[in-house]
Amino acid sequence: MLGNNILELRKKLGLSQEELSEKIGVTRQTISNWELNETQPNPEQLKLLSKVLNTSVDELIDNDIKSVLIEKT
Repeated sequence: MLGNNILELRKKLGLSQEELSEKIGVTRQTISNWELNETQPNPEQLKLLSKVLNTSVDELIDNDIKSVLIEKT
C-alpha cells in the first residue's frame, strides 16, 4: 500500500517524518496520516514524494506498469 511504501522509502533514506514533511511542504502529521493510510497525498504531493524518495509515482502507488508493458510487447 502507498502508506507502507512511503514509510519504507523514508526510513531507507534516513529521513524523519519531520524532515520529509519539510521537503514536501506539509505537516509532520500529514506524513503520519499518509503512512497510516488514513489520508492520501494529492497528485502534486505524489510527484514531490517521488522526487524526494527517489522513486517513480508508479512504484509508490504499487502500479505494476512492468507487467502491462510486457503484455503489450
